[in-house]
Amino acid sequence: MENNLSTKVKKMSITSIVFALLFIFTGIFLLLKPETAINIVCYVLGVILVLWGVVSIIQFFSDKSSNNYLSLNFIFGAFVFIFGIIILIKPTIIASIVPLLLGVWMVINGVTKLSYSLLIYKINKNILSIIGSILIVVFGIMLIFNPFEGAKGIVQIIGIALIVYSILDLIESFTIAFSLKKDTDPTEGKIVEAQYKEKN
Repeated sequence: MENNLSTKVKKMSITSIVFALLFIFTGIFLLLKPETAINIVCYVLGVILVLWGVVSIIQFFSDKSSNNYLSLNFIFGAFVFIFGIIILIKPTIIASIVPLLLGVWMVINGVTKLSYSLLIYKINKNILSIIGSILIVVFGIMLIFNPFEGAKGIVQIIGIALIVYSILDLIESFTIAFSLKKDTDPTEGKIVEAQYKEKN
């Protein structure tokens, strides 16, 4: 039973360590090269959309009953294909649009929460929710007026989060493995040997 548990923990620890190291390297890359990371994501998204559009158009032409070019499948496929090509040619477009939309949503959300926070402050004098709401609005405004720099900031935050998570995961994996090794009784074999000699 203990050997089975030890084997499972060992496999889990090895897997956790491998993924943690991969996440650490990924986090460092996102932290140091956010622009490159954004471009890579945009190119991958562009390729996926182009392939998606091609598949949709092929399905339209392969369906003999579909001869109407106003068909939803054809229009969707053509739109996705064109949008994918645009992203591949101008990857910074998507890098600007997404943070812009995210910024608008954050401002709306932050203002809404701020109004509630001000009402709650009259009751319990809790200023932390007000500060949090203001920070959300400020960060949203930053994304709206400088979306690409905002996108870089988000990527770097993700990189830092990956690094911190991976380090904590490594520490936990080593701690579990060390605890299991420590709890194993190293004298068990000697006790059995002593009992054997007494029987003789």
